[in-house]
Amino acid sequence: MDIKVLFPTLVAVSQADAATMAAIEAEVLAQEGRIKSLLKPAWGDQVWSSFEAEQHLFVAAGLHRLREFVETGILEFVARTRESAGPMAFVGEYSQSWINVTARHGYQERHNHEREAVGLPISGAFYFRTSGRDGDLSIMPVDMQTRLFDPEVIAPAVGRLVLFRSEVFHRVGANLTDSDRVSFSFNYLLRPAQ
Repeated sequence: MDIKVLFPTLVAVSQADAATMAAIEAEVLAQEGRIKSLLKPAWGDQVWSSFEAEQHLFVAAGLHRLREFVETGILEFVARTRESAGPMAFVGEYSQSWINVTARHGYQERHNHEREAVGLPISGAFYFRTSGRDGDLSIMPVDMQTRLFDPEVIAPAVGRLVLFRSEVFHRVGANLTDSDRVSFSFNYLLRPAQ
Protein backbone atom coordinates (compact mmCIF):
# COMPACT_ATOMS: atom_id res chain seq x y z
CA MET A 1 0.00 0.00 0.00
CA ASP A 2 1.31 3.42 -0.99
CA ILE A 3 0.29 6.17 1.44
CA LYS A 4 0.49 9.66 -0.03
CA VAL A 5 0.65 12.67 2.25
CA LEU A 6 -1.48 15.48 0.88
CA PHE A 7 -0.97 17.75 3.85
CA PRO A 8 -2.87 17.33 6.11
CA THR A 9 -4.82 14.69 4.20
CA LEU A 10 -3.63 11.10 3.88
CA VAL A 11 -4.51 9.07 0.80
CA ALA A 12 -3.85 5.35 0.40
CA VAL A 13 -3.50 3.62 -2.96
CA SER A 14 -3.35 -0.16 -3.19
CA GLN A 15 -3.42 -2.62 -6.06
CA ALA A 16 -5.19 -5.99 -6.12
CA ASP A 17 -2.95 -8.86 -7.20
CA ALA A 18 -3.99 -11.06 -10.14
CA ALA A 19 -5.58 -13.79 -8.00
CA THR A 20 -7.61 -11.29 -5.96
CA MET A 21 -8.76 -9.48 -9.09
CA ALA A 22 -9.80 -12.78 -10.71
CA ALA A 23 -11.86 -13.70 -7.63
CA ILE A 24 -13.52 -10.27 -7.53
CA GLU A 25 -14.24 -10.40 -11.25
CA ALA A 26 -15.85 -13.84 -10.94
CA GLU A 27 -18.16 -12.59 -8.16
CA VAL A 28 -19.14 -9.43 -10.04
CA LEU A 29 -19.80 -11.29 -13.29
CA ALA A 30 -21.91 -13.90 -11.44
CA GLN A 31 -24.09 -11.04 -10.13
CA GLU A 32 -24.04 -8.91 -13.28
CA GLY A 33 -27.79 -9.15 -13.94
CA ARG A 34 -28.70 -8.19 -10.38
CA ILE A 35 -26.21 -5.31 -10.37
CA LYS A 36 -27.42 -3.95 -13.72
CA SER A 37 -31.02 -4.05 -12.51
CA LEU A 38 -30.09 -1.63 -9.71
CA LEU A 39 -28.52 1.04 -11.93
CA LYS A 40 -30.28 4.40 -12.14
CA PRO A 41 -29.16 7.79 -13.50
CA ALA A 42 -27.12 9.52 -10.81
CA TRP A 43 -24.60 12.28 -10.23
CA GLY A 44 -23.91 14.31 -13.35
CA ASP A 45 -24.79 13.34 -16.87
CA GLN A 46 -23.89 9.91 -18.14
CA VAL A 47 -23.40 8.33 -14.71
CA TRP A 48 -25.48 5.37 -13.53
CA SER A 49 -25.32 4.10 -9.97
CA SER A 50 -26.92 1.62 -7.59
CA PHE A 51 -26.73 4.20 -4.76
CA GLU A 52 -30.45 5.06 -4.75
CA ALA A 53 -31.68 1.49 -5.23
CA GLU A 54 -29.27 -0.40 -2.96
CA GLN A 55 -26.87 1.27 -0.54
CA HIS A 56 -25.33 -1.99 0.70
CA LEU A 57 -24.35 -3.52 -2.63
CA PHE A 58 -21.41 -5.57 -1.33
CA VAL A 59 -23.81 -7.56 0.87
CA ALA A 60 -26.88 -7.52 -1.40
CA ALA A 61 -24.94 -8.81 -4.41
CA GLY A 62 -22.75 -11.20 -2.44
CA LEU A 63 -19.49 -9.44 -3.34
CA HIS A 64 -17.62 -11.01 -0.44
CA ARG A 65 -14.13 -11.01 -1.96
CA LEU A 66 -14.38 -7.34 -2.94
CA ARG A 67 -15.74 -6.47 0.49
CA GLU A 68 -12.89 -8.34 2.18
CA PHE A 69 -10.20 -6.75 -0.05
CA VAL A 70 -11.50 -3.23 0.67
CA GLU A 71 -11.85 -3.84 4.43
CA THR A 72 -8.33 -5.28 4.66
CA GLY A 73 -7.02 -2.19 2.86
CA ILE A 74 -8.90 0.15 5.21
CA LEU A 75 -7.56 -1.56 8.32
CA GLU A 76 -3.99 -1.46 6.94
CA PHE A 77 -4.39 2.25 6.06
CA VAL A 78 -5.55 3.09 9.58
CA ALA A 79 -2.88 0.94 11.26
CA ARG A 80 -0.09 2.53 9.22
CA THR A 81 -1.24 6.12 9.77
CA ARG A 82 -2.15 6.11 13.47
CA GLU A 83 -0.07 8.35 15.71
CA SER A 84 -0.40 6.34 18.90
CA ALA A 85 1.75 3.30 19.47
CA GLY A 86 0.48 -0.05 20.60
CA PRO A 87 -2.49 -2.15 19.64
CA MET A 88 -5.89 -0.55 19.33
CA ALA A 89 -9.04 -2.50 18.70
CA PHE A 90 -11.58 -1.13 16.24
CA VAL A 91 -15.11 -2.05 15.35
CA GLY A 92 -15.80 -1.32 11.72
CA GLU A 93 -18.74 -1.59 9.37
CA TYR A 94 -19.74 -0.49 5.92
CA SER A 95 -22.35 2.25 6.08
CA GLN A 96 -22.76 2.20 2.29
CA SER A 97 -21.40 0.47 -0.82
CA TRP A 98 -22.48 1.01 -4.41
CA ILE A 99 -21.41 0.77 -8.06
CA ASN A 100 -20.91 3.65 -10.50
CA VAL A 101 -20.91 3.20 -14.27
CA THR A 102 -19.60 6.30 -16.01
CA ALA A 103 -20.13 6.59 -19.76
CA ARG A 104 -18.59 9.05 -22.23
CA HIS A 105 -18.78 12.63 -20.88
CA GLY A 106 -19.79 11.40 -17.43
CA TYR A 107 -18.16 13.00 -14.40
CA GLN A 108 -18.75 13.75 -10.72
CA GLU A 109 -18.52 17.23 -9.26
CA ARG A 110 -16.59 18.07 -6.09
CA HIS A 111 -18.24 16.41 -3.09
CA ASN A 112 -17.56 14.62 0.16
CA HIS A 113 -19.27 11.96 2.30
CA GLU A 114 -20.39 11.20 5.87
CA ARG A 115 -19.84 14.67 7.31
CA GLU A 116 -21.81 13.96 10.48
CA ALA A 117 -20.48 10.47 11.23
CA VAL A 118 -19.32 9.69 14.75
CA GLY A 119 -16.04 7.79 14.56
CA LEU A 120 -13.49 7.61 11.76
CA PRO A 121 -15.26 7.47 8.40
CA ILE A 122 -13.20 6.23 5.44
CA SER A 123 -14.39 6.45 1.84
CA GLY A 124 -12.90 5.23 -1.36
CA ALA A 125 -13.15 3.70 -4.78
CA PHE A 126 -12.20 0.38 -6.33
CA TYR A 127 -11.73 0.41 -10.10
CA PHE A 128 -13.25 -2.65 -11.77
CA ARG A 129 -13.23 -1.62 -15.44
CA THR A 130 -11.24 1.31 -16.77
CA SER A 131 -9.08 2.27 -19.71
CA GLY A 132 -6.91 4.34 -17.38
CA ARG A 133 -7.81 7.45 -19.39
CA ASP A 134 -11.50 7.72 -18.52
CA GLY A 135 -11.44 10.28 -15.69
CA ASP A 136 -8.90 10.86 -12.93
CA LEU A 137 -9.86 11.06 -9.25
CA SER A 138 -8.80 14.37 -7.70
CA ILE A 139 -8.57 14.52 -3.92
CA MET A 140 -8.58 18.06 -2.57
CA PRO A 141 -6.51 19.31 0.36
CA VAL A 142 -8.56 20.00 3.47
CA ASP A 143 -10.13 23.42 4.10
CA MET A 144 -7.72 26.34 3.90
CA GLN A 145 -4.92 24.23 2.44
CA THR A 146 -6.72 24.30 -0.93
CA ARG A 147 -5.04 27.63 -1.64
CA LEU A 148 -1.61 26.31 -0.73
CA PHE A 149 -1.57 22.79 -2.13
CA ASP A 150 -2.65 21.18 -5.37
CA PRO A 151 -5.06 18.25 -5.36
CA GLU A 152 -3.71 14.70 -5.44
CA VAL A 153 -4.63 13.35 -8.87
CA ILE A 154 -4.91 9.58 -9.18
CA ALA A 155 -5.38 7.86 -12.51
CA PRO A 156 -7.77 4.91 -12.52
CA ALA A 157 -6.36 1.42 -13.05
CA VAL A 158 -8.09 -1.96 -12.96
CA GLY A 159 -7.80 -3.38 -9.43
CA ARG A 160 -6.72 -0.06 -7.89
CA LEU A 161 -8.13 0.80 -4.46
CA VAL A 162 -8.04 4.44 -3.29
CA LEU A 163 -8.85 5.33 0.34
CA PHE A 164 -9.28 8.69 2.12
CA ARG A 165 -11.14 10.21 5.04
CA SER A 166 -14.81 10.69 4.11
CA GLU A 167 -14.99 14.43 4.83
CA VAL A 168 -12.27 15.16 2.27
CA PHE A 169 -13.58 16.73 -0.92
CA HIS A 170 -12.93 14.88 -4.15
CA ARG A 171 -14.11 14.90 -7.74
CA VAL A 172 -13.93 12.68 -10.81
CA GLY A 173 -12.93 14.11 -14.17
CA ALA A 174 -14.95 13.57 -17.32
CA ASN A 175 -14.73 10.28 -19.15
CA LEU A 176 -13.63 11.36 -22.63
CA THR A 177 -13.30 7.82 -23.97
CA ASP A 178 -15.87 5.61 -25.68
CA SER A 179 -15.73 2.94 -22.96
CA ASP A 180 -17.53 2.91 -19.62
CA ARG A 181 -15.57 3.22 -16.38
CA VAL A 182 -16.95 0.86 -13.70
CA SER A 183 -16.03 1.50 -10.10
CA PHE A 184 -17.30 0.49 -6.70
CA SER A 185 -17.50 3.15 -3.99
CA PHE A 186 -18.05 2.82 -0.27
CA ASN A 187 -18.20 4.49 3.10
CA TYR A 188 -16.78 2.59 6.06
CA LEU A 189 -17.04 3.70 9.69
CA LEU A 190 -14.48 2.77 12.34
CA ARG A 191 -15.07 3.19 16.07
CA PRO A 192 -12.80 2.20 18.97
CA ALA A 193 -13.93 -1.13 20.44
CA GLN A 194 -15.55 -0.76 23.87
